[in-house]
Amino acid sequence: MNKNTKWEESQNRYALLLEGVNDLIRNTTRLAETYETTNVDFAQLIYENGLYELMKKAEQLKTYERSFEFMYYSMKGQVEQLKHLREVLQVCMIRDPCNISSN
Repeated sequence: MNKNTKWEESQNRYALLLEGVNDLIRNTTRLAETYETTNVDFAQLIYENGLYELMKKAEQLKTYERSFEFMYYSMKGQVEQLKHLREVLQVCMIRDPCNISSN
């Protein structure tokens, strides 16, 4: 039998949800940073060693650059959307009738 009050249950559920969103934010941010670092390393490799000419010859340099930008900014945008989600959930938690004091 659940001995928690409605307020305690509500607090626990919101805390669990917000913890999950915070994990998503943290991991997605880390993923974007890793993606950026890996691609910067690759770019250094191709530009410092003249390999960009091979990429151009294969007609893939612009495609690669556009793909990198798309993925990088998509991940950054996802992080911002998750932060917005967290803010919305925090407001919902405050406004939830279960969490409003009857005093």
